[in-house]
Amino acid sequence: MGDGAEFLGLPDNVLWQRALKYYAQHDFFMVHEACEVLWKRSDGQDAEFYQAFLQAAVSLYHYGNANFSGARQLARSAISRLADLPSDYHGVNVKAFLNRYEALMSPVLLNASDLKPLDCRQAPPIQHT
Repeated sequence: MGDGAEFLGLPDNVLWQRALKYYAQHDFFMVHEACEVLWKRSDGQDAEFYQAFLQAAVSLYHYGNANFSGARQLARSAISRLADLPSDYHGVNVKAFLNRYEALMSPVLLNASDLKPLDCRQAPPIQHT
């Protein structure tokens, strides 16, 4: 997507808050940009966390643009990563997000015959703990 150069000088906590703001605004492309920088800076469980939200955001972006195949592929990976994280991580209720995200993505995951592009306002909220 992009190179995220505008984020490189920001501390992780500021960058994560920026990603959350973009998510709340349904700007999934910019969530990807912010999370990609965080993911590349991180390792271990932190890297999994940021990559999971990066993939979830891009899957929602694809779903909204009727790229159901791309949405399906990224959703599978995001769900797998989210499922391996603790229930609460970095101040996020991961399990609540995962449950809502899986429910929203189920028509794509099941390759339903009547798929329509996602209305971004349906994206599950990211709840803070």
